[in-house]
Amino acid sequence: MVLPPTDEGREPSDHLSDLETSWTTIRIAHTPGPTGQAAMRELIGRYHDAVARYIRLKLRDPNLADEVLQEFWTKLLTHKLAGADGAKGRFRDYLRTVLHRLIIDHFRGRKIQSLPPGDLLDPSAPDVEYDQVWREAVIKRVWSRLETFEASTPKNRYATVLHLRVDYPDAPIEEIAKIMADQLGQIVTPEAFRKTLQRARLKFFELLKQELRETINPATPEDIDDEIFQLGLGHLYKRNLGVRKD
Repeated sequence: MVLPPTDEGREPSDHLSDLETSWTTIRIAHTPGPTGQAAMRELIGRYHDAVARYIRLKLRDPNLADEVLQEFWTKLLTHKLAGADGAKGRFRDYLRTVLHRLIIDHFRGRKIQSLPPGDLLDPSAPDVEYDQVWREAVIKRVWSRLETFEASTPKNRYATVLHLRVDYPDAPIEEIAKIMADQLGQIVTPEAFRKTLQRARLKFFELLKQELRETINPATPEDIDDEIFQLGLGHLYKRNLGVRKD
């Protein structure tokens, strides 16, 4: 998933507006009734692709990956993952622990001698595949938020200009402004494009913070800034917002 570069160098469905974090979503998903069912759909829609991609990357065996993935969703749907504790901090750490334990248990149950590459038994050990999948899932959801914002805001073009900048990373602003003008059938000056692009980047990172706020508890500004750097997005964050991280 591509981030909007710099020139230097689904919104939750089912009216779940009260589900402020992934922690509350998973807790409510394990309660009976329509609200619990809606939260479960939200949870599955939010993390299905990331979970599936991670398991397939980690196991590199399509048949085995499908078995583990089926086991994960079975456990989720039968409320065997209901012990999520929002006081634990980052939801991505909780999900990674769940997936690691699931893979380990599956291998042990099949009496397979060696686990996949990486230290699944050590939660402090780096997991490049997981970090990559989580980062791309976050960015994808932020793009979706930005596109929804544009669609719901009259005359807003933030998603449009960012997508154009991503599609033409090396093109001068004058050229991209002309492409946009041709698409819209109206005049778009380079200066207008440049100002909109600047505002769009600010909005992108505002929505990124909103996305991350829903996966961290507590979610202080410092915690969110730290998560941005932990996800490897700090260089873009600093360039666009002038943030220092010593």
